[in-house]
Amino acid sequence: MTQTDGRARLTIFFLWITGIFAAGQFAKVAVAFPLFRALYPGLGPKLGFLISALSVMGLVFGLFAGMILSRYGFRKLLMLALGLGGALSLFQASQPAFGLMLASRVLEGASHLMIVVAAPTLIGQIAPPRFRNTAMALWSTVFAVAFAVFSWLGLPLAERFGLPVLLMVHGGLLWTMALILSRRLPPVVRREPVAALRLREIMAKHVTAYSSPAIAAPAAGWLFYAMAFVALVTVFPDFVSMDQRGVISGVMPLAALSVSMTLGITLLRFVSPIAVLVSGFSIAAILALCLGLGGGQAWIAVAMIASLGFVQAGSFASIPVLNATHEDQSLANGALAQTGNAGNLIGTPLLLWLVERFGLSGLVGFACVVFCSGALVHLGLARLRRRL
Repeated sequence: MTQTDGRARLTIFFLWITGIFAAGQFAKVAVAFPLFRALYPGLGPKLGFLISALSVMGLVFGLFAGMILSRYGFRKLLMLALGLGGALSLFQASQPAFGLMLASRVLEGASHLMIVVAAPTLIGQIAPPRFRNTAMALWSTVFAVAFAVFSWLGLPLAERFGLPVLLMVHGGLLWTMALILSRRLPPVVRREPVAALRLREIMAKHVTAYSSPAIAAPAAGWLFYAMAFVALVTVFPDFVSMDQRGVISGVMPLAALSVSMTLGITLLRFVSPIAVLVSGFSIAAILALCLGLGGGQAWIAVAMIASLGFVQAGSFASIPVLNATHEDQSLANGALAQTGNAGNLIGTPLLLWLVERFGLSGLVGFACVVFCSGALVHLGLARLRRRL
């Protein structure tokens, strides 16, 4: 799939916007959670499944999605995913019973998974080599941008006009991106027949992906990033005063975004993505220790999260650098989606349990162990690659 530089840049921009709306499948519930609590009163902690249900598909089928997309076509299934996501968001706007809403969120996870595997793979294919790292770093910002946009624009919209309006707007935006990308992405004609997937082949692909120090590397590091990022942004504000919590919750992800799109992109021009993200994990671990020694000062926590911007930029940029073929890239993106969802499911409950028992020390210990693990895993896999 080749395009002129100008057309490629614009197509990449639209794929990035699509990623923001895909991340919005998480953000629309997270930022408007009080409105969902009012819609479904008396459910208590069960209401949290409206957020985590979106990760179920990614955890179970993350790598399988990469195989399906590689076999049946990224463009075709991206259009299907956007259409499905838009339809489910419009269904949710009807405010169904909780069981139906929860089921729709599980199905929405399939839409989300296909988008976050297909779109970055397409970006890696479309982007010319000289700005591929920048394009992949741009993709890494979609969650931070989505949470900012839905916090600043989506939540006020829902509070003023009602939750259904926010959900309808989100569904309409997904359909709009499907229309735009159907015109931007040329159809790919497959000349060879498409064979049916078999369980043995699915298992073999999992073994191939996770036994390869090149395919598995982005996913391995992303597990620890995902485990820490959402958990720390969610839990740390409990350690600051009530009047600062909203500010800190908004500033932390934006700090990571700022680093990813400035220092992260700049460093990627001179050093390898692996070096960038290992540096990010290492700096974050040092700042986590400083957070403990400093008694939980908010500016140290913001700096710690900001350093994860290097991990964001380096992780996605490492996929096309480590994996030359489109199939390997799609497997790497699928594995990354799988481990990212696993991290999201594990991180916040584990950190809440540690903080309940050990307070700030539990948070600091969690952060240090997770960040050091991310750096060590990447260093170990890099050593394996050099031996091959």
